[in-house]
Amino acid sequence: MNTLRERILYLHYAVEVDASLVGRMYTSDPTLKTPFSMTPQSLASSFTIRYERAKRIHDRLIKLRKLDISTELNRRGIGWMCRFDSNYPVRLTFIYDPPSVLFYQGDADLLSQPSPLAVIGSRKPSIEAKHLIEHLLHPLHSNSTLVVSGLAEGIDALAHKWALRHHVPTVAVLGSGFNHVYPSSNTTLAKSIIQKNLLLSEYPPDCRPQKWHFPQRNRIIAGLSNAVLIVEATEKSGSMITVNFALEQGKEVLAVPGSPLKMQARGCLRLIQEGAKVVVSSIDIMEEI
Repeated sequence: MNTLRERILYLHYAVEVDASLVGRMYTSDPTLKTPFSMTPQSLASSFTIRYERAKRIHDRLIKLRKLDISTELNRRGIGWMCRFDSNYPVRLTFIYDPPSVLFYQGDADLLSQPSPLAVIGSRKPSIEAKHLIEHLLHPLHSNSTLVVSGLAEGIDALAHKWALRHHVPTVAVLGSGFNHVYPSSNTTLAKSIIQKNLLLSEYPPDCRPQKWHFPQRNRIIAGLSNAVLIVEATEKSGSMITVNFALEQGKEVLAVPGSPLKMQARGCLRLIQEGAKVVVSSIDIMEEI
């Protein structure tokens, strides 16, 4: 742990992917050397965390210092970047709680694509969803577009598959480590994305998915993108979390209208009522990205 970036990596593991806490540690000591020598009591008082948590962080750091995490990641074909690396996505530096570390498999250079578009929506899309994606996205395949989504069932998977089919760059942001792709039904899709595109996660490779990971993951999907396209969503869809992050980040929200008789359309219709841009063709998307 001779460098700042290595200390960030070890702390990222020790605090269990709490970017806010790592940020407070950095503000307290820009070298990030101090947390490694602090007692549980001083960790708890300095960073306003419970003693039990401070003790877990302290004990993890003792164990982690015996490991060469970076070498092990490299052995497993996993790259990583921290907030101070030149290849860290500039767009993420402007969001609330930017990830202190991002793990990746595939081509990290795709993150510099000029026109990233998040494509999100229902986990249980209508039978028209695939045709909607083809209709709206097909004209974009020659416009330096990067399709960003979350590898979830439904619209996410359809968007990634469309990108692979048309040789459009795509990034899948996971809510788990690479060794625990969720849902497992998309494991084959994840392997296809790795070949020429990119898997991205702030969670270490062996981290299993937890319910609260996915809302956190959504801030990264929104943060990487110039605009967020919602193809279908119910009014209480998890996609609305991504929308809220996008709005907080000052990103444009694009919604595809549909029949109010369809549950999958009601979330989009509600967003349109609240000021989201109506999308009926690829021209509407290109104006924003």
